[in-house]
Amino acid sequence: MSDLKDRVKAATAEDDQQPQQAGVLDIAAHDGHLKWLQSHGTYFTDALPRHVDKAHFTAVALSVLPSLKNCTNQSIMTSLLACARFGLEPDGRQAAIIPYKQTATFQPMYQGYIELMYRHPAVDTVHFGWIREKDEWDYEPTAPSPRDFRHRPRVDLTDDERGKVILAYAFAWISGHRSQVIMLNRQQTTEIRDKYSKGYAKAVREEKSDSPWQTSFDAMWAKSCVRRLVKVVPTSTDLTELINADDDADDASAVPSVIRGTVVARDDQEPGESSTEDPSWPTAAEPGSGAREGGEQE
Repeated sequence: MSDLKDRVKAATAEDDQQPQQAGVLDIAAHDGHLKWLQSHGTYFTDALPRHVDKAHFTAVALSVLPSLKNCTNQSIMTSLLACARFGLEPDGRQAAIIPYKQTATFQPMYQGYIELMYRHPAVDTVHFGWIREKDEWDYEPTAPSPRDFRHRPRVDLTDDERGKVILAYAFAWISGHRSQVIMLNRQQTTEIRDKYSKGYAKAVREEKSDSPWQTSFDAMWAKSCVRRLVKVVPTSTDLTELINADDDADDASAVPSVIRGTVVARDDQEPGESSTEDPSWPTAAEPGSGAREGGEQE
């Protein structure tokens, strides 16, 4: 992470020489956002993987800045550099950035983990899904793959009619062979939260409700499931470092450090308008919602 820290230090050195109010980024209009982004853009666009379009990444970053209006320059640059380092867009799908008071924070979504899995040449496809109460499904661990698992969603029913979500599952096809199916129910997810999440424990201890486990349980459920899949797909340095960054984010929770964060703020919030709402995650996308198919806090 030393390279990332050096980039943040270099990117914020110019800002430190300019008069600011409490070190807070004060850009109230689109032109101001764009000017700030253009003056610092090379720091994170240079960190992008080759396959990521710099112009598109910059456009997505620009759309996020209004929600970070009260955040420090350093925390914004840290979050953008983290997104760039892993080649994940801060769009609330692959990764998300949310303000915790004056600190912008980064954290990957489950789609971000899946995006990094796809970058391994042996990974053919990755699938994530929800099983609802009235869906047709069957799991027989002793049967040969892929006949051991079957899920047929009730496409003739709405999500509400299909009933509550009872399981999250994920699997990958690797060099023509299907991986183990990772399945996670609500109780198992709660146990993961209680055993591993320092951020959740801190929120409970301080009687706060700003942990993503409290504001967006389903998103954490999805990510916990996909994070378990990481253990059975071909590994990579990027995936390992993403898990470490994700754990660092949870460890410090609402007092973010070098790489951390969560989501985007309300779309109707104007620049300069103070936000008093608790941070919350984007909804975990349903399969077929337009998201690329595709965490665990262990």
